[in-house]
Formats: sequence, C-alpha cells, structure tokens
Amino acid sequence: MKRFLIMALAGVFALGLGSAAYAVECALDAVPASTLFFPFVQYDYEQGLIDDGGDTTLFAITNVSSDAQIVHITVWTDFSVAILDFNLTLTGYDVQTINIRDILRDGILPSDDTGANEWWDPTWLGTNAGGTPFDDGPYSSFNELHGGALDAYFTPWPAGSGLPNPWWTQGLDCNPITWVSSPINYRAPLGTIPQGTLDIFQGYLQTSQIVTTGYANCAWSAPVVFAAGTWWTNQWDRSTWMYITADVVNSCNKDLPDGQAAQYFSTAALSRGVAYENVLMGDVIWVNSDENFSEADNAVHLEAYMGIDSTDILATGKQSTFYHNLHGSIAGTQDYREPLPSAWGFRTIMADAADAFTWIRAWRGSMYNPVISDLAEDWDGVPPVTDETPAALWSNSCVPYTYYAWDEDENVNSVGPGYEPPWSGGPSDVPIPVPNLFPLETQEVGIDEFFVVKDVAGNSFGWMMVIWGGSNGYTTDVYQSWMGVKYAMFGQYTAGLSGAVLANYNCDATQVLPQLGIGMYSP
Repeated sequence: MKRFLIMALAGVFALGLGSAAYAVECALDAVPASTLFFPFVQYDYEQGLIDDGGDTTLFAITNVSSDAQIVHITVWTDFSVAILDFNLTLTGYDVQTINIRDILRDGILPSDDTGANEWWDPTWLGTNAGGTPFDDGPYSSFNELHGGALDAYFTPWPAGSGLPNPWWTQGLDCNPITWVSSPINYRAPLGTIPQGTLDIFQGYLQTSQIVTTGYANCAWSAPVVFAAGTWWTNQWDRSTWMYITADVVNSCNKDLPDGQAAQYFSTAALSRGVAYENVLMGDVIWVNSDENFSEADNAVHLEAYMGIDSTDILATGKQSTFYHNLHGSIAGTQDYREPLPSAWGFRTIMADAADAFTWIRAWRGSMYNPVISDLAEDWDGVPPVTDETPAALWSNSCVPYTYYAWDEDENVNSVGPGYEPPWSGGPSDVPIPVPNLFPLETQEVGIDEFFVVKDVAGNSFGWMMVIWGGSNGYTTDVYQSWMGVKYAMFGQYTAGLSGAVLANYNCDATQVLPQLGIGMYSP
C-alpha cells in the first residue's frame, strides 16, 4: 500500500477483527420478510404526461407462503411525509406488480377483482384447490416423465400435492363493507383517486424541486441561499423522488404509519396494524422508455424478529427497530422489524471517453425523530427549528455524515485543499462543513458533486465509504440507511445495484469508527 494512503488513514481506521457476527435479523439479506422497503422510487411528472416516457418505477410484491395475506403499502415523500396508503390482498403464492405512474398520474390503485362470486361470499370456494404434483408445477423427474415411478428424491407433500394448497382471501379481515380501504373498493371508476388529490400528491413530491433552497452552517448563522429549483441534489428537470414501505398487516386498515402510530404498531390482541409473518418477497425496476434505460434490484427485505426491541440503543445497548422513530415513545407499540445499516461501500466509475458516470442513491432516516433533522424548514436564524411544513427547505450541514473515497491506486480523493477531512458536518470553524449533499430522506446525487478527482484522460475509478450518524461517532441523532449506485455508459446502458453493508450501529453499538466491525466474520 502506498505511503500516502498509510499517512492519510493513520489513526483513522482499524479493522474490527474478532467482533461477534450479526444474528440473521441484522444481515439485510433478501429472504422472506414482513416488510418490504423500496428506498428509492422516482417518477417524471413532466414527461409522463406527454408520452408515458421519462423515469418511472415498477415494484413487485410476492406472497411466498400458502396463506393469504394483507399488505399495507405507504408512499412517502423525500422529506419524510406519508402522503398515500392503500391495501393489497394476496392469495397464497400470489404476486402483484405496480407501476408508480399508474397511481400518481392516473389514480389507479391495484384492486381485487375476483369475478361474480366475491371473495367474502362464504359459498365461494375459490379456484386454488391444489391437485397433483403436476398441477402445482413442473419438476425434473426422468422416471416420471418416462412412465416410471416417482424418483426417490421427490417426496410429495401432502400425498398427491407438491406444495401446501394456497388459501384464498376469504378469511382475511378485509370485508369491503367493514373496511372502505378494502381493495374491492379501489375498482374504477369509484375507486380512482380524484385529480384534486393527485395534484396535492404532486405538490408534496415536487416540493424539493421548486422551493427556495440552501444550506445552513454549523454556527447557525444566516444560511447560504439558492434560487428556487436549485436544490443541491435535485433540479426542476429531474424526476421526483419518494420511497415506499409494504407491511404485512392484520386488517385492511386506513392508518398512516406516521399519523396513527398508536393503532398501526399496537401489540394488543386483535390489533389491526402490523403483523409479524415473514412471507413477502419483492423487487424493483427503474425504467426510462425515452432513453431505453433500466435497472433492477431486490427490495430491502426487513424481517420481523421478536428478539428485536424498539428501544433507545444508547440508553439500553439493545438493538433498535426500523419503525422506532414513529412509535418509540408510545406505550404498547412495537414493530419488531430489523433496522437498516449505518455504513456502506460501493464502487465508483467516471470515464469521459466511454461517457461513463455514477449516481449515488441514498436513503436514510433518523432513528429518533419522525422527520429527518438534516432539513431545517422555514429558517429564521434561531435554532431549534420546529416548523415541519415544506414551504422552504434548508439543508443543515451541521448533521454530519462522513465519507472517504479512494482511487484504484489507493490514493485518497478528498474535497480539495482546506477542506480535509471529507465529512459533511463538524465544528463551526471555517471551512468545515462542506455542503450537505444528502439532505433529503431519499435522493440521487452525481458522483462529480463529491469532488472526485479525474486523471488526465478524464477517468476516475475507485470506491467510496459512507458512514452515517451513530457509526461515525455523531450520536445526537442516529441514522439507519440504504445506499445504492446507478452506472451509465456509452449513453446507451445503465445498471444499478445496492451497496455493501459495512456497519450497523443500530444492531451493534460498538460498530463505530475506527472499527466499524469490518472483518467481523473472520474465523
């Protein structure tokens, strides 16, 4: 390793060898879960109205169990506000794909349409009645295909069936007479979202693009002001950003998780809110038909685990939960969902000749506060800021995240002379902090905004490490996060993927710089 890198990192990083391995509930693996999280969703309002073009996002939810399920879906803005919720009923082994354009432009929600014999009619038995192994799906069996007996390694369960029979939705607590939010009631035309409501959604989602923007420094002095539509991480001609949560629930409720938390997360018997079955699988596809671009990834799968407690990790040393910031102060509530990580790594690509570029996609939420504290709304120069209306959004650079960037020769890319070390927040002395490039709950930021240095040929290949509050030592507010990247090359191809998890402070409070828990899986 080059001497320059050794000097730059001396006293900063030490690999945390010998740390205890994560329990499975903190592994952030794509396994059946009770909550699916789609951390980055985008939609181009302007182009979508013209020709169905521009950016849009498709997300899919699959029930991998034989039992029918109710899934409560919530759409959130990029500044922490839930604006829409609806329910989805899935029979056993059912799958539903949803285009965010259908909802935001046309007001169409996925409805339950089972035909003449409605699912709540007790005389309706449904069509999913199981059958022989062939009815349940093909399998590779040479002997069976050639008239012989079943292969010894194929054991039908139960007799005559390869899988448990799927259950229809009749027994779910989702009667459309009792629950106005039953998917039966989403059928057009009565169930179509009115245009006036869609206009309200658009106003919320485009707020971060059109309001007066700027950033405030750590001395709480007058902020640096930018004109409307010049947010650090977004432009008026860019797509709107949002995120989506999908929870297994007990009934077709009409509760917003950030507004009716006492009901939504209640642990009381016969609760109508979140349930704890790990039965959902999901994925997301980002497409732009005008540019012929597309990327895909798994949804973030958040397992329910009764050993996870929604507590303050600093006070108790216990793990916290994904929804802790919404209900942590309310007695008799829990969500038991595993929390997201606090440090990430991902590769970066810039090459002028190949028209190659990297965008960083970042979602992060406070573990303590319903609204992220990076945003100081309606700035009046006097902290603290308590007004949470989106009339004016100010990026607070005093809430630090920390990042490091290396090139392929192990040289450290920093933000330039006078700005080392490369973190976003810190004490009030000038020139720290540098502007906060991740002020929103979810956003996409070009790699060039991080002052990554190119060589003489216009290339920069390397990787970045991003460490959020908690793991970087800043504990006034602790974060959970997801990060991914989008690569574009030759003006014709795109690819996207999630980053690599480097630490999860919310599962293990010892994973703080300089250790981070890196190397914890070493024998």
